[in-house]
Amino acid sequence: MKNFVRLSSGLIVISIFLSCNSRNPDSVKSAKEVNAKRIDTESRPDDSSAIALTKDDADFLVNTASGVMLESQMGQMARDRSGNQRVKDLGEMIARDHKEAEAKLKKLAAAKNVTLPADISNHQQKEKENLLKKNGIEFDRSYVDLTVNDYNKDIKDFGKAAKYATDPDVKTFASNSLPLLYTHLDSARSLQKVMKRKIEISTPMPK
Repeated sequence: MKNFVRLSSGLIVISIFLSCNSRNPDSVKSAKEVNAKRIDTESRPDDSSAIALTKDDADFLVNTASGVMLESQMGQMARDRSGNQRVKDLGEMIARDHKEAEAKLKKLAAAKNVTLPADISNHQQKEKENLLKKNGIEFDRSYVDLTVNDYNKDIKDFGKAAKYATDPDVKTFASNSLPLLYTHLDSARSLQKVMKRKIEISTPMPK
């Protein structure tokens, strides 16, 4: 009887663990898998009339969608939670500009029959949750640092797509997006420097 109880308890724990995981599939990973299967099915040697969308091009659109969602959500958080007006303004600018970027991305993805993620990745969700746990200057610093890091990565990825993407429309989208990415990065870097100076000035000198 005791062994049965232990076995039942173990099965309950396992079932709870599996159900938790099944409720939280990685939307980005799922979208990439759907696109990969479709591209493999449609790419045949006798299809020579048009340039087939590559998995790299599709993955770029998927990653861009999740990045746009994350940066927009964090921008809204900064606008609503920060007590620093410059941080609020940065968040507002990014959230506003990303609405237009998201619309262009969805239109392009629809034209290319690319499935976009419904939500940010599990890793990005953890980043967002960690940011939500912070308040005051700690929140401001973390938000600005995350923004700088994200845009540094974005510019690298968009630059690569602008140069090497197979699909001409994807290449044009990446190229045309770069000026706005640089604008956001410059704004975030400028604020990052100001905040760092203020922190260093307010730190007591060692005796």
